[in-house]
Formats: sequence, structure tokens, C-alpha cells
Amino acid sequence: MQYLIINKKNMSIFSEPTRPSWKDSSYASEGAAKAGITRTMKFYQKAIDDVASVVADGKPEYHSRWYNHYEDATNPDKGRTHLAQRDNFVIMTADEYSMVEPMVEKTNMMTGKKFMESINTPGYMSPACESYWSM
Repeated sequence: MQYLIINKKNMSIFSEPTRPSWKDSSYASEGAAKAGITRTMKFYQKAIDDVASVVADGKPEYHSRWYNHYEDATNPDKGRTHLAQRDNFVIMTADEYSMVEPMVEKTNMMTGKKFMESINTPGYMSPACESYWSM
């Protein structure tokens, strides 16, 4: 049985920021998925701590190597602060998630028609994407 970390804000499959992009977003056990959430929380806390130490040295925040991740965790204008909150995530089995996978409305680039698409569809596979039509 495969387990997934689900972002409650938009019900999309969440992939850890420290996990390589080529790895699958599923986990072999519920405990492994919980550990993934813990690693995510530590990742964003490390970014916050690093920026705080750079500021303490008298430098601007953006001198930190972790500045972009710090912005994700703290800047409400980006709309991503929920990523640094543990209660934003839920663990589901792949079967449970297949029943609630969210759909979003998109517009086809070539015809202008609106259609519904899974929020987890890779961009290059979407008819709303230019690369889909240019292949």
C-alpha cells in the first residue's frame, strides 16, 4: 500500500522540498510519510533560523542561502506560508486519494475552450500548455 502526503489547502500531492524531483511522491508506510512531514518542518525552520543568523550578523535577509525558502515560510504575499505548518498536511493512501483528487478548470490554448483537469497533471501533458501543442 502506498501513502501520500496531501496539502490540505488545495488537496494536491505534496512532495518534500528536500526530495529529488525524480523520486516518486509516495511512501511505503504511514510512518515514512509522517517522517516526510517532519523533514519538511525542519527544512523550513532551518531556513528561518539561517535568515535570523544572517540578520544578526548585520546583513540583509537576502544574503542568506535559504532566503527563498524563508520567503515561502513567512511571506503571506506569496501564498505559501501554509507549507511551514504541520497541520496543513494529511496522510492518505493512494486509493483514498484517487476518490478525492481535485480538478481545476483550465483554458485550452489552441481553442479557448474551458475544461476540467486534475491538479496533479504534469504541465507538459496538459492541453492548456504550449509544449503539449508544439510537440
